Amino acid sequence: MPLLALAAVASDVQSAVLIDDFSTAQSVMNGSSGPVNVTGSQLSNLTRIITATASPNDAETTVEINHGFLNIYNDFGSTGTASIFYSFDAANLASIADGLLFNIRLIDLSAEIELIANGTSRFDFANIGVQSLYEIEFAQFSDSSVFSHLVSLRLNFRGAEDWDGQFGPLTADSSNVPEPSTLFLLTFGLGILGYSRAYRIAKNVSVS
Repeated sequence: MPLLALAAVASDVQSAVLIDDFSTAQSVMNGSSGPVNVTGSQLSNLTRIITATASPNDAETTVEINHGFLNIYNDFGSTGTASIFYSFDAANLASIADGLLFNIRLIDLSAEIELIANGTSRFDFANIGVQSLYEIEFAQFSDSSVFSHLVSLRLNFRGAEDWDGQFGPLTADSSNVPEPSTLFLLTFGLGILGYSRAYRIAKNVSVS
């Protein structure tokens, strides 16, 4: 019984699906780049297109992906926007996760993000705050049903004048995953139960 319970917990912990760890290099200034085949993703045949649009036109906006980070830069006076577009084989993310999670490593000034799933279901622009893990639940999209047959995902970024941002891996994850401390306590408790049971068996054998 303890082993079955531990297996169930381990299954929950492994429910995250890696979409992009930003290790496949790609960059562009004032334009588009791609599609690029992304390695390391747990989604099949995932490709990525990145777009940087400066505003005004004579300014510079750069999107750079490398070494595990998505970086967006705007030079002086630019309120540029950035877009990351993914396409992949159909995936039923709703069966294993309930939201999207990515790591905000740095936001200089203020920035917002919009997500579009399958080209139709929207999570409207929202402020992404400061350094943190940022979660967007499937239920926050205009049509959450698309996550049972997802084939594309677009991330659109915009911000204040001169804004910059750095982001870590993008995953689909479940909010039901136990906290590390909870998982440790449960594992420790199950270990004690197993030890106690083995001790009783050994004691009974020695007495008989």
